Amino acid sequence: MTTPTTCRRCGRCCLQGGPALHRADLPLIGDGGIPLERLITIRRGELADNPVAGGVRATRVELVKIAGSGRDWRCCYYDEAARGCRIYGRRPQACEVLQCWDTAAILALVETDVLSRLDIVAADDPLRPLIMNHERACPCPDLERLGSGISQLTEGERTALQDLVARDLTFRDRAVRRLGLSLGLELFAFGRPVFQLLQPLGLGIRMTSRGPELQWP
Repeated sequence: MTTPTTCRRCGRCCLQGGPALHRADLPLIGDGGIPLERLITIRRGELADNPVAGGVRATRVELVKIAGSGRDWRCCYYDEAARGCRIYGRRPQACEVLQCWDTAAILALVETDVLSRLDIVAADDPLRPLIMNHERACPCPDLERLGSGISQLTEGERTALQDLVARDLTFRDRAVRRLGLSLGLELFAFGRPVFQLLQPLGLGIRMTSRGPELQWP
């Protein structure tokens, strides 16, 4: 069987998700080629597929990725009908080095020399203090520990997690109202809501008159 040495334009890499951005990609954002609304933040500690580790792991660093399309992780810049990239001429570094027949270069980039939100947001941008305040007030929980022992949490730990979910949603609501943030800008600035990070662990959520309430498995 002949090993391919050129792109087959199958779109598989694009359908698996947008790339994480690296320092070499900062000019792509600075000139407006990739607006902040098209980015999503994976905060340090979130569970994500790690191709080097060979499975889902907690991220060791913050990742800023090109967002998915709708509810799907597929890259928002992938044109499925044309089976091509809408920004191919100015695509991110990870897309440039990717070769599906030889993954050494792309694997070497995983969690290395990546861009963070504070690398991207200007010092005088009103988003900057909000990002820092949110990280202090609503840190990403220890999802790996929770995933291995969600049923063994004490009542106090359950209460703390419930409070974190509520605090996170309240913080986001105030920030959105204050700055008029779109959903895209919210997901760049604060990442996904904490309750969404907990859902793969079997935790649900319902809204009550007292606020959000976690549903335990």
